[in-house]
Parts: sequence; C-alpha cells; structure tokens
Amino acid sequence: MNEIINKKLELLPDKPGCYIYKDDLDNIIYVGKAKNLKNRVRSYFNGTHNKKTQLLINKINDMEFIIVNSEKEALILENNLIKKHKPYYNIKLKDDKSYPYLVITNESHPRIMLTRKYKKNSKNIYFGPYVNIRYANNLKEIIDKIYPLRKCNPVEKRPCMYYQIRECLGPCAKNLTKNDYKENINNIKIFLNGDTRKVLDILNEKMNTYVNNLEFELAAKTHEYIKSINVSLEKQTIASNTHIDRDYIGYFYDDNYICIQIFLARFGGIIERKIEYFDLYDNPEEILSSYLNQYYSFNKKPKELYIETNNTDFLEKLLDVKVISPQKGNNKKIIDTVKNNAEFYLKNEIIIEEEKEKQNLQILDELAQKIGVNSINNIDAFDNSNIMGQSAVSVKVNFVNGKKNTYGYRKFRINNSNIDDVATMKEVLLKCYNENNLKPDLIIVDGSKNHVVAAVEIIHQKLNLDIKIIGLVKNNRHITEYIITDDFEVINLAKNSDYYLFLKRIQDEVHRFAITYHRSLRTKNMFNSPLDSIKGIGKTRKKLLLEKFSSLNEILLSEDSKLIALGIPKATVTELKKELALKIKNQE
Repeated sequence: MNEIINKKLELLPDKPGCYIYKDDLDNIIYVGKAKNLKNRVRSYFNGTHNKKTQLLINKINDMEFIIVNSEKEALILENNLIKKHKPYYNIKLKDDKSYPYLVITNESHPRIMLTRKYKKNSKNIYFGPYVNIRYANNLKEIIDKIYPLRKCNPVEKRPCMYYQIRECLGPCAKNLTKNDYKENINNIKIFLNGDTRKVLDILNEKMNTYVNNLEFELAAKTHEYIKSINVSLEKQTIASNTHIDRDYIGYFYDDNYICIQIFLARFGGIIERKIEYFDLYDNPEEILSSYLNQYYSFNKKPKELYIETNNTDFLEKLLDVKVISPQKGNNKKIIDTVKNNAEFYLKNEIIIEEEKEKQNLQILDELAQKIGVNSINNIDAFDNSNIMGQSAVSVKVNFVNGKKNTYGYRKFRINNSNIDDVATMKEVLLKCYNENNLKPDLIIVDGSKNHVVAAVEIIHQKLNLDIKIIGLVKNNRHITEYIITDDFEVINLAKNSDYYLFLKRIQDEVHRFAITYHRSLRTKNMFNSPLDSIKGIGKTRKKLLLEKFSSLNEILLSEDSKLIALGIPKATVTELKKELALKIKNQE
C-alpha cells in the first residue's frame, strides 16, 4: 500500500458516499458505495480476503471518494459512475438488453408491434416481457394472421399485399373507425392475457388440415406457433390466483462468488428465470442492491418484488417498486425455491464456468508468449465494413479474460465519401483511444501490414501508448494465415491450435458486429431519396416532385418554367438541376 492511499485512508469521512479505485495508469477500475466511507474503504486494506478481492486490491494505486446525503443517493451515484466508466472489476449485466414486449399502439388505426422499449407513461397497451425473441415474433405472426390490425405507417393511399392476403384490416381501402378495430383488439387482449383456448383450437385445426394435405412445412410452422404459445403464455408449474406482475429474487454466495436468480411471474405463473453470478468483491447485499439497480434500469419493473431481506424500505425507495419479504405461505416457498436454485448453480454449474475460464487463461498465456508480451487479458479488435463507400462503418469488440465483454463494444460512423481502409483505421483508433478510457493489453486489426503500420503510427507514435498491436493477415481464400506484429515480425499459425481458434472466434465476432451494424444503416438508407440532401427541397417539394415526375432524369431534362410553375424558386431550380446532374453522373 503506497503513501498516497495511506494518507487518503486517514481523511475518509464517517458519511455515505462512493469510492473510486484507480490503477497505476489512472484508469478507474472499481466503483463502490458505502453507508460509511471510513469503515467500508478501510475494510479493503485490513485483514484477509479471497483471491479475487486480493487481485483487485493489488491493482489499486489511487482512490477518490464522493460524499452524498444518504445510502440511496450513494447507490444511484454508483450506478451512474459504473455506466459512465464501465470499470473492469465492477459487476456487469451479462445481457444489457431488455426483454421484448408486444404493444398495441394508441392511434386512430392501432398497430401491433414488437418493441424492447417500455414507456411507463405511454397510452399504448403493453404485453410481456417475453424472454424468447423468436417466440415473441411468432406470437405477433399469429395475431397478424388471426386478428389483423394495420401494417403500414403512415396509412398508404392504396391497398398493399398485406390487405390482399388478409393480414391487414386495410384503412387504406375502407373508411375504418375505432369501433371496427374493437373486436380484434379485445381478442388480442384476451389471447395475450393468457386465455389461449380459441387461438389454439384454430391452430390445431389448421395443422391437422395441413397434415392431411401433406403440406408438412406449413404443418411444422403451425406446430412451432403452438409451441410458442405454450412456452410464452400458458401458466407454468408455480402458479398463483393473481395476474399481478411479480419478480421473485433469491441469492446464494460462497467465499468467491455470489449467484443471483430472478423468477419472472407473469399471467399468474412463473414464465422464466434470470441467472447472474459475480465475483464476491463486496458485501453480498451491496452487490445485490447494485445489481438490481442496474437490472431494473434496463427492464420493466414488476408491480411487486419478493425478496428475503431486512432492507425492504431501502429497496422500495431505490427501485420505486413495492418490495415484500414473505415470512410464510406460497410466496415464501417460491423464494426458497429461487434460493435453492442459486445454491445449486453455485455449488455445481460454477465449476464448469471456472474450468472454461481456466482454459481461456491458458490460451491467453500461450498467445501472449507467441507475440512476446506478459499478458493479454483485455483485448480490443477492430473491423471495417462498406459497399463501394456507402454506409461505411467501423466497429470495436472487446474480450476480457477470453470472454466477450459487450460493455466494451463500440460503433463508429465513417463520413468520408472516398473510403480508404487505412485512413479509416487511423481515424477510428484516434477517436477510440484519445480519451482517458481503460486501455487494452492487445489491439487486433484485421488486414495487411499497412493496417499495422497505421495502428503503430496512431497508438505508439501519436498517442504514445504502450499497447501491443497485431494484424491478422488472410490468404486469397479469405482464411487467416499468419500474424504480423507491431515489430513487423511474421508469426505463422497452426490451424489446429487453441490460440488460432481463439483468434478466429474474435475475428468472427468483430466481423459479425461490423456487418450487422452496416446492414442496419444500409437498410435505413434504402428509404432515402437523392432529393433529401438538396438545399431548398424539403418534404413538401420532394413529395410534389415525386408525384409529378417518374425519374430523376425526367426532372433534370424538364423545362425550368415547369418546375417554377410548381412553386419552386428559380435559384432552387438551378441548385436542384446542378445536384441531380452530379448524382446521375456518379451513378453511371
């Protein structure tokens, strides 16, 4: 323990607040909260600890503390600091996405939609959450076929394919009112609230018809629909006589880990469970409250939360939800079941997780020796994606201790019209590491020696960072052939080695992430018009031009007077034709 920490320990106040630990590079590696800063922080530096906590303590080179007025304020501040700095040693949700919901929109012509964004004060009607996205999509498809609502947004001027195949009520074809929707919406509510008999009868009848007609693909799809209903909507083994949304929370811990499990009760029964386990760096109840604060910032809160605790008042104020600690009855039995599951997981399944982690660390050690560094526990990998310079993107993925760390993933839009892969690499690396973020042990770039040279120029020369850089070089069959290091040493890879397969896993993941992001942008751009970026052409004039002309070329060749007659000023007409001429030329 250094002198700086010794002096700061003497200054710690007897007040609630947050403490921030930093390493020797001034990176924030851990954020915690305390009812009493003096007692809590000093406990780290006194007595013995488990191996994982000792690893954290060994990394601490400096610390800060922030005083607040209450424990609740401390926990909220802790949550905000963790979200901002994403410290290496803090608990992180394994999946930071919320569960999907089905929603009936509050519009004159309502729609049924799938969404992950639950808006608390919305007038829309929400159903869920559904823990399986595929089954949730199937539920929507079932509704579209049996109780169709509007599909298009905004309402089209003429009937589309969905109306023709009877998967849309067709406000474009008929003058529909809210009453016309009432029967279908009521049937949807009944179905999604758990009364599935009518829909199951329809589907079973369809499936039998398909089987009799030897239409086995349609029969299989209908069977999947039935399965989706049974998994997502039917009451499960632990049931109650109320349809109030409830979450049951239990946890168990040993010397090294804590396992937290949540049973989600919807439609009067348990529909799914959530499992998380974390290293035991802190008091178990502190970890629990920190986890719940993070979890419910991503997911819809239930009406009631059941948990065995003496801190019901504190959790109620923190989470803004009714917290109940049952002492007997059915809810107490459910809590005991959740706790038993957490204990079983920690005593049995955690062994498998530890073995996986051990194997990962061995692979990392092998790879570190190959490329000539001490350790590579924190790895960033980059990849670019574009098609002829359109919707160009770059992405970064992060692996910690050999496992994906989605908190470290980043997306970058590239605005240059003339896409240069090497220039893109420089731009992204500078943007990524110019801030005071936690730096990795290894940077992987996907490409040739030129990419490595570009990375060295930015990381080593411009930013003066001591981070190992390697490039993964592919052959003409697009298979990774060898490594090139920042010393420009070539390291051949044995295709059957564990570290080759590990590098391939990273390469596949960063490529997947880049392609997914690129496709999402490209899909958005598909709905853009070349008229969108022309000065003086807004929504009204764009609509007018699209109605009057069949192509960009027709607009370009038309008389100026014809365009002016539409209410477009002469100066705008000149600008319009100039821009269209360039766009048409670029397309040739």
